[in-house]
Amino acid sequence: MKTKFFIFILMGLIFAGALLICSNVKTAEIPKEAEITTDELKISKSFKVSPGVKLTIKSSIVDVSVQSHETTDEVRVDFYAQGSPRRLSEFDVSFKEEENSLNIIVKHERKFRQFNFFDFFDFHDRSKIKEANLVIYAPESLNVEIQSSDGSIKLQKLSGNFNLSSTGGDIQIENVKGEIDGSSIGGDLRIRNCSGNFEIKTSGGDIIVSNFRGKIEANSSGGDITINKMDGSVKASSSGGDIKIDFINPVGTTKLSSSGGDIKIFAPSNFNAYIDFKSFGGDIQVDFPIKIDSKSRNELKGKIGEYEKSTIIASTTGGDITLQKRDEEI
Repeated sequence: MKTKFFIFILMGLIFAGALLICSNVKTAEIPKEAEITTDELKISKSFKVSPGVKLTIKSSIVDVSVQSHETTDEVRVDFYAQGSPRRLSEFDVSFKEEENSLNIIVKHERKFRQFNFFDFFDFHDRSKIKEANLVIYAPESLNVEIQSSDGSIKLQKLSGNFNLSSTGGDIQIENVKGEIDGSSIGGDLRIRNCSGNFEIKTSGGDIIVSNFRGKIEANSSGGDITINKMDGSVKASSSGGDIKIDFINPVGTTKLSSSGGDIKIFAPSNFNAYIDFKSFGGDIQVDFPIKIDSKSRNELKGKIGEYEKSTIIASTTGGDITLQKRDEEI
């Protein structure tokens, strides 16, 4: 009885193997990737637009870059990908023009060959997209919405309203003015030479800002937040990371909070503000003359300078809070 059972199993395995071999031979006769004969895919298109056009981009495994050019009534789109012909054939790039808006969708969906068992274990071939970039040149003034999966986002020399979302990629913003709502899951956010009202957040990444004017709200789950040359107000929170703010000119109300990290604040020698610091399990150190309202082991409130130009509220659990003079004026 056992012998018959093993023979049955063996015959089944031989039959399955024969089917796989036949399916591979059949697939090889008519390769689906025959339309692509090189390891590069290029698409370039131009669109006439009106001032204040809205640009909507949805992409998968593609790095997206939007930057301004001198032409005020045209959007130019350059898509470039490099990899195996089979993987390039899985890209689907589409464009849709509507009233004062342009929609761009880049999809990359894995295609499995019918009856080919080895496709499910073809991990090496799956990663053969060496490079994939979507570069868009647009008028300086516009509104942009980007949803990126497994790709980075970059904005340069633009003004308007921007809604940015990246899963697994970094977000980089340079020389941009306006309103921004940006979020990344697992990526870093880097902002330089910008102004306006920014709301940014990341899960597990760092936030680095340099030379910002206006209001900024920054939230990181597990990462550090660093803001240099800040002119305006900040609302920042981090779970487990440090917060560092270097003020040129604090304006309005700033709120900083960290769970398990330190908070460091640098300010010019002519600093004027009301401070409200709370540290549970850490120390509080202030490198300015202060008129104290209340002071305890975990709390310090008081006025610095001749008048209350701004208010800084900071709290941390398990970390230190320090406020010190900048060594050199910026």
